[in-house]
Amino acid sequence: MLEIDPATARKNMLLGWALFGLFVLLFAGTVLVAFVYLAVAD
Repeated sequence: MLEIDPATARKNMLLGWALFGLFVLLFAGTVLVAFVYLAVAD
């Protein structure tokens, strides 16, 4: 098996959390735009 050193594992976890945060921000932005559209559209 391939051994992963702690520095690489830490970097990969940080990248994973960053991608997850980006997904959450995109999802929240989509919901926010939908609510703004519902408030503005008549």
